[in-house]
Amino acid sequence: MRLLHLPLSPTIGVLILAFITIQTCTGEQLDLNAHFHGFTSGKRINAYPYTAPERVVDKALAKKHRKPQQATQPYEPPNGAAASPVDTSADFGMQNGMQGPGGPGMPGMMSNNRLPPLQTVHPPAPNEKDWVLTAGNESLVDNVLAISLQYGGRLVSMGYYLRGQDVNYYAIMHKYSGPVFIKPAPMTFDELIKAVRENEARDLALTQVCGQEGKPGEITFTTYWERVPGVEFHIWFPGQPHADEQKTHFENNGYRLTYLCGYTEAGKGKYVGVWQKPVKSEAQYEAHYGLTMEACMQKDRILVQKGFVATSLRVFNNKNQVLCTGIWENRNGRSSIQVGQNLETMYRNMQRNPNMIPRQMSHYTDNYQNVVYVVLWSDVDVNRYPNPPPLWDEAPIPVRFLKGSPELLSDNQMEFLIKRVEHFMKDLNIPGLSIAIAKKEQLKFAAGFGYTDIRQQEPVTPNHQFRVGSVSKPVTAAAIMLLIDKGHFTLDSKLFGKDSIFGSEFSKKYQYPRYVTEITVRNLLEHTSGGWDNLQSDAAWVQPDMTTKELIEYVLTNVPLEYKPGSMWIYSNFGYQLLGYLIETTTGMSYEAFVKKNIFAPSGVYDIQVARPSISERAPREVVYYMSGNGLGFNPYEMLPPERIGPWGGWIASPIQLLMFMSRIDGFHNREDILSEYSIAELSTPSPASNDTYGLGWSLNIMGFNGWQHDGRMPGSAAMLVRLDNGLEMAVTVNKEYSERDFFHELGYVLHHIGNNCDWWNDDYDLFQKSRRSSRSAKRHLYPLATQRTNVHNTTNPHIIRFV
Repeated sequence: MRLLHLPLSPTIGVLILAFITIQTCTGEQLDLNAHFHGFTSGKRINAYPYTAPERVVDKALAKKHRKPQQATQPYEPPNGAAASPVDTSADFGMQNGMQGPGGPGMPGMMSNNRLPPLQTVHPPAPNEKDWVLTAGNESLVDNVLAISLQYGGRLVSMGYYLRGQDVNYYAIMHKYSGPVFIKPAPMTFDELIKAVRENEARDLALTQVCGQEGKPGEITFTTYWERVPGVEFHIWFPGQPHADEQKTHFENNGYRLTYLCGYTEAGKGKYVGVWQKPVKSEAQYEAHYGLTMEACMQKDRILVQKGFVATSLRVFNNKNQVLCTGIWENRNGRSSIQVGQNLETMYRNMQRNPNMIPRQMSHYTDNYQNVVYVVLWSDVDVNRYPNPPPLWDEAPIPVRFLKGSPELLSDNQMEFLIKRVEHFMKDLNIPGLSIAIAKKEQLKFAAGFGYTDIRQQEPVTPNHQFRVGSVSKPVTAAAIMLLIDKGHFTLDSKLFGKDSIFGSEFSKKYQYPRYVTEITVRNLLEHTSGGWDNLQSDAAWVQPDMTTKELIEYVLTNVPLEYKPGSMWIYSNFGYQLLGYLIETTTGMSYEAFVKKNIFAPSGVYDIQVARPSISERAPREVVYYMSGNGLGFNPYEMLPPERIGPWGGWIASPIQLLMFMSRIDGFHNREDILSEYSIAELSTPSPASNDTYGLGWSLNIMGFNGWQHDGRMPGSAAMLVRLDNGLEMAVTVNKEYSERDFFHELGYVLHHIGNNCDWWNDDYDLFQKSRRSSRSAKRHLYPLATQRTNVHNTTNPHIIRFV
């Protein structure tokens, strides 16, 4: 999965994830600048601690990411000006902190092919993690960003350019405590407007936006969003009709221009900005756009003499000019605009004042086709938003029970259960949680805690649905076992090659690679296919635009198996993608349609589906998902299409629906199972390769649970489904998750506290019937507000609302 969505780079995010795993697990490190010292005659930059494993460096310079090519032939400068760049690495100085040429084509630029593949500068120890300024090869820059993220760095400025077929990036990272942020893939104007509408629902404020032209007239926008509750913003296109009226309207309503950027569209300079309120600064400010670079330098000199500080500055090429946008504030502080190619030289110019750090970075191409960086340095922190306060520090957590649940517990039992849930939610700042408990296949308890939508303060009810991630794998396993019960194939049926299910379907262009023809249905179910590891490079996420069939052909050809099938347990999402395709080719139905009709409907579950990727497509009872932490977020709403995610991580469900499904495949005898005894026995038989901890789609006897268990996680959501041998079954879902913590053990502790009280609920009362009626009515209307409920009273916790 891509962590940073960088344009034109299908591999860069995969490399981030792979690098983080390698760095954590092996500790192997290599000084990048030492490795590249032979590529440049310039002084070596001290790169500690921004180092990377040697195999990552090798991959970055492999054929897929070639070394920088020779510079293209320079075109003739306008008006017959001379075209003879000076061979020097020094940047030309100018007055008032300005550093660099007066415009494109000025002498003093070294050819880009003499620059190293990676430039990285940062302050000396002990402050080396405070910020980093980097530029170069996409994969190498990517690794620097990944390391900075591990140290708590936040992306504050980023851009890219093409050199032939090579993609190069530059970026600035700062380390400070702030809200979770995302940088999605570039989007069209229509997609930008849709993102504004949908991200507002999650309190994501747009703090940076800029356009870039691909093909002539085709503009995409790169964006940067931060979770800042309460901030309102508007996108502004200065120079367009009614822009001046909009500016006046924004100013009269308390907004402030916080970001401004320029780009070229069909040979014309275009501009985009962001207005926000409440404002972080009350200082007088001036914003300018459409200036040439020379005029921008002059404007900076004049404003600096008046006591202004540059807080935003970006440049871009427009025909034979370099144009500039900038914002200056009248406040204490200093700023300097450095222009050149050598980042170390820029840093040397700034080292005398350690408070001067890089704030924004952009580039232009001079008349000799050299890329020149423009970096704004200052000692003023601008638009740094704090991390939002914990949701439940002061506010009580609302609770909604399924009718009948409170009557089956004493007040002390209820208090015990609620305290365990609340402790978990407060500790991890979880917005919403839903839990359901069954005993002897009878539903005994179901409740929703917190908010499904923080902005609207809509309470979670027991019938709200959540993405359940890999809890989808037991569902897929049940569908496969049902087809085995019907005689379509066996667990030992092979999938590829002679006398197999798919035969030569995926070997028409190339021969099947090693081990592929040995894979059986059992291998896929129990994760013993021999490769396609989620941790190394999750094959299920690659090539997002491919169909499942195209993906299978691509992975079989490009991602080799590492081990003989059956010999090694390697958890694999792609293995379950194959199982989903097996279901479709066997039945002639889509995976989703088959499972709905043959697994969920016989279980009494009808209102269910595979998750859709965006907020606007979410199901009527589906919650809103939130990102965790105070760094780079995994965007819950930039997902694979449903047909690519369903078999291994795509379903949405309420905990009640998960238990209804569980009660029909669990092997207990109060409800008739939809699978044969043989299939249920196989589900719960552990494989030797897993050290007897995983059967067919189920973890077995792990995390202290005596029985079956599976957890699931997708960006912004997590779930756990448990079947204990003592007859207790539990499901829990949340609308926020933590990738960097031992999250599932903490979630498991909540269920352990409940599971240790298996002597509760000794009656024969069954709430499943009530849940079915509630689910059907909730499809038309969710539970009414508390003021509309009848017979509501409080327990010893005054904020708890019971249904009676």
